[in-house]
Amino acid sequence: MAASSVIVLLKGDHDENAKDPYSEHLKTLNLQPVIIPILQFQFINLEELSASLKRDYSGIVFTSQRAVEAVTCAMSILSGDEREVLSRKWRSKLTFVVGEATALAAETSLGFDTIGKESGNAEALVPVILRQLIPCEGPKSLLFPCGNLRKDTISSGLQSKDIRVEEIVSYQSICHPDLLKNIEKLFFEKGTPDIFVYFSPSGVKFSLPIIKDVGLKIESIKM
Repeated sequence: MAASSVIVLLKGDHDENAKDPYSEHLKTLNLQPVIIPILQFQFINLEELSASLKRDYSGIVFTSQRAVEAVTCAMSILSGDEREVLSRKWRSKLTFVVGEATALAAETSLGFDTIGKESGNAEALVPVILRQLIPCEGPKSLLFPCGNLRKDTISSGLQSKDIRVEEIVSYQSICHPDLLKNIEKLFFEKGTPDIFVYFSPSGVKFSLPIIKDVGLKIESIKM
């Protein structure tokens, strides 16, 4: 691979003020990383989520950092005293997470101790949850704040073992409003890049039609 290779990272709603670990590492290899934010997230149903947080569950499941942010927002709706009581209650319960970034968000934003951060996806998290909950006596239930594009892996995998899962769709993923402009700018400044790196199926869905429309030679791009 030539030293001047352009690597496009099509990520979620990227924070320009934060260092991206992928980008930083690629720079050390004398490559040219370009980050294009591909998704935008909107929080929804926060009052419903806030009401659910007041109910009793065995624990909570986070499969993304956005879900952690949704719970943080739902907590902020409550009064100070009520928020503190609920925070203490949830910190005493089981918190299951997918991935280290989600674990870090839950620990720093909510003060929750987490289980399962070594799991890289929802499918790998299900047996982790089962090992924790199956030995417990009595009814078992989990709160699952999630996005509109979630799969049913968590719910189907747990409910088949008599663990009730309450899904609250708390955020939705939409195409980033500047995606077309950013890809056109990339094409104008860099030409056809060498590699596109995707982090989600929705990223592929939103970007491929635009890539074709602006004239990038898609057959010459590694994805």
